[in-house]
Amino acid sequence: MSRLKTLYLTIVLLFVILIASANLILEAQQARNENVSNLLMNRVYEDVQRQIDEAADFAAGSGEDGEALAPYAAKVNAILQKYLEENERELAKEFGSSHMPKKISFLSAKAQNEGVALINKEGTATRLWTLCKDGVIIGFLSFEYNTQGAARYRLLLNLSLVLAFFIALGVVAYIDRKVLSPFGKFAEYPERLSKNQFSDKLPDTKNRLFGKFIWGINMLNDKMANDRKRISELSREHLTMVTTIAHGIKTPVSNIKLYADAIESGLYQPDGIVNESDAEVARKISKNADDVTDLVKKLIDKASSGVVDFEPEIKSFYLNDLKKFLEEEYGRRLELLKIPYEFEVSHNAILKSDKNGICRILSQLMENAIKYGNGEGISVHVSKEADSYHFSVKNKGKVLNDQELPYVFHSFWRGSNAEGIEGSGIGLFEAYEIARRLDGDIYVRTNAELGEMEFHVVLTM
Repeated sequence: MSRLKTLYLTIVLLFVILIASANLILEAQQARNENVSNLLMNRVYEDVQRQIDEAADFAAGSGEDGEALAPYAAKVNAILQKYLEENERELAKEFGSSHMPKKISFLSAKAQNEGVALINKEGTATRLWTLCKDGVIIGFLSFEYNTQGAARYRLLLNLSLVLAFFIALGVVAYIDRKVLSPFGKFAEYPERLSKNQFSDKLPDTKNRLFGKFIWGINMLNDKMANDRKRISELSREHLTMVTTIAHGIKTPVSNIKLYADAIESGLYQPDGIVNESDAEVARKISKNADDVTDLVKKLIDKASSGVVDFEPEIKSFYLNDLKKFLEEEYGRRLELLKIPYEFEVSHNAILKSDKNGICRILSQLMENAIKYGNGEGISVHVSKEADSYHFSVKNKGKVLNDQELPYVFHSFWRGSNAEGIEGSGIGLFEAYEIARRLDGDIYVRTNAELGEMEFHVVLTM
């Protein structure tokens, strides 16, 4: 989510910079156009002023308010029109047609009626250059430029950038809704599969972007689940074979040890007196028999522990992360199965342990609660007490009798309530092994009257 906010802020900042830069560039271009226009106006003014100075039929002004200059307005206009006819094309070629004024005209300095109103027309910018004859002002050279095009261009540019900004935000919002949010919901799914945290399949979606991906992931889930089931069956066969051979070895080794003890005690001597040389050999035989017995025990333990693939990775996390995991993993599933549930965390403490390992334990206990429960309810409670952390999973259903409870966490053992239910008998053994490798313990309690079974995990820090 923070990355998405950063992306939004980046887009906003980018467009702010873009709009500011575009307007600065536009201002610079307008300043350049202004300079070129000034050069053009100066050229026209100098040429027209020179022709006025050279004209012989202009006389010095006389009379109040320059009344004698009024008859010369037509002469100046004639000079101006002739000049424009002869030079307009060259001026446009030299300075650019975009810098040519909309209109160039002469305004007489002689007031007529109520005078000449030098007021800019709407959408135009008028620049006045003073024309003189023999040091006397005879009028003004007026250059009218159309400013509507520049204003419209600026407005269009800014509107386009603002529109592009909202389009960019819309695209990001669409990507967030259609790509990032859906992907975030199952981004951790492949990691859980790699760590043997099997769960429900990803829900089908009409989103074409992820339809094939979800289908492929669900196929991978099925394949890995089948492979794991097959591995469990092979492990069971392997463990059965190892334990059979081990138990087969234990009986003759025990007999050998008995014979060695008898020889050492002189039982087979006619007079009952111990033969020291025979006793020494018997002691060596007895020691080797003990070594073989220890090896057999280690072989059985190793074969059993090898079934569980888990190496702790200790990191810090909040207990609420476990609740979030349960809600995301089992909330929707339990709702579809119409099984009431409760996930409670009494203390959001920081736990330094293997989060994935604890999730695997909780997943196994939840799977058993769903499979062997009667659907009346499942509750999970997570708490911290002193220096220990407690996780309990309770469900209603058929309970095991007291004679079966000691074997619940044995590998490949299944209770009387497992009849007709698919399973390998390795799940609770795996939960027990993971808890043990996290320096914890797990045990089971039953309440026959209420028909409840509760598995309790304790991790001591």
